[in-house]
Formats: sequence, structure tokens, C-alpha cells
Amino acid sequence: LEQSFELLKEFKVGIDSTGLIPIERAVMEVHGNEAARAALEKRLVAYLASSYSSVTRAFVCRQLVLIGSAASVPAVTPLVLDEELSVHARNALEHIPGPESEKALRDALGQAKGRTRIGVINSVAARRDAASTPVLIKILGEDPQSAAAAAKALGEMGTSEAAKALVTARGKGPAPVQQAVADGTLICAERLVAIGQRSQAITLLEGLTDASQPEHVRVAARRTLSAVTRKS
Repeated sequence: LEQSFELLKEFKVGIDSTGLIPIERAVMEVHGNEAARAALEKRLVAYLASSYSSVTRAFVCRQLVLIGSAASVPAVTPLVLDEELSVHARNALEHIPGPESEKALRDALGQAKGRTRIGVINSVAARRDAASTPVLIKILGEDPQSAAAAAKALGEMGTSEAAKALVTARGKGPAPVQQAVADGTLICAERLVAIGQRSQAITLLEGLTDASQPEHVRVAARRTLSAVTRKS
């Protein structure tokens, strides 16, 4: 294990990664041992410093997916805005439980740009962080790619506020955004049913069955509506 950590210091593209297997094994073995897990997490987090290579930091993020806690969040968060490392950092934050990781992703929504922001939107959706809803609603009015991602993320929130925003956005923007709004609405309806908000879900779905919607959207909405009403 010590040799493996020594290798991690100098790890870069082209170096045989089999030398890191002892670290991966250690990560698997600390489950159920909180003291050992915390100690290994602390040791790994030290390698997220900018003095280490991108491949080293990506490797560490992959391990934190498995054993990361709130203690890792401050070190992982800056990497979310790094185009090369963002996907690894976001994946770690998606899996680290607690409000700290949710807040880190939420705050990144206002700072990330381009493809990186779309990735952050998708991570917020994966965490279903309802506190991100106001920012996602704002993004609905921005560039089409971001707006489409935000529409689907709002669907994942599955809240009354998200549902209202999706209804307001219906029929607006270019075709890809309208399709994402329809998809988000279908997802939102399913989430609302799951928390017992059946009547609101039915209202949402009924709005997708009118003639203004594409045929495939109407078909999907009717199918979902039928399933929901059968459960009523």
C-alpha cells in the first residue's frame, strides 16, 4: 500500500496503473470500519491538490465515489469547474451523502459554463436537490442545450414548484427544448405519483394530451395517465 501511494504521487498517463491496485483493494476493505475509512479518505484527499496530475486526481475521485464523506467535499468542489476533471468530481459528489455535496453542486450551477454546466445540471438532477429548483427555472430561459437539461432536471425534482415551471415553459423555445419540457413533465408526473400527489400528476399529464403536442408525446402521456388513473 505504501508503494502504491508513492506511485500515486508521480502517476500520469503512460504509467502502468496496476501499481494502484493496493489502494483500490484498501478502499474495498475499509467498508464497515469507520475509523479506517476516514483515515484512508483523508489520505486520498491530500492527492487532490493542484500539484498532482489530472490522472492522479481523477483516480482519487473514483475512490471517493466509494468512501467519500462530507470531509471530502471542500477538496472535490473546485474540480467541478475543471473541464478535464469535472465529470470525475461530479460523480464523487453525486455519491457523497449529505447536504454539503448537494450545496457544492448547486453552487456550481451559477459558475460552470458550456458542457461543464450541463454536466452539473445532470448531477443536480441525479441528486434530486429540490433547493436547486429556482436556479434551474432561470436556466430554462437560457441557451437551448442548458434549457433542455434544466427541463429534465426539473422533472426529476418532482415538486409542485418544478411542475408549475414546466407547465409555464410548455410550447416555448426551439423543438429540442419543447421535447425536453415534455420529457421532464412526464418524469415529474411519475415523481409526483410516487409521493402521493396523484391529482397534480394527472393535471400535468392531461396538459400533454392536447392537439398542440406531438403525437408521440400525446401517446406517452395517455399511456402514463392510464396507468396513474388505474392506481387511483
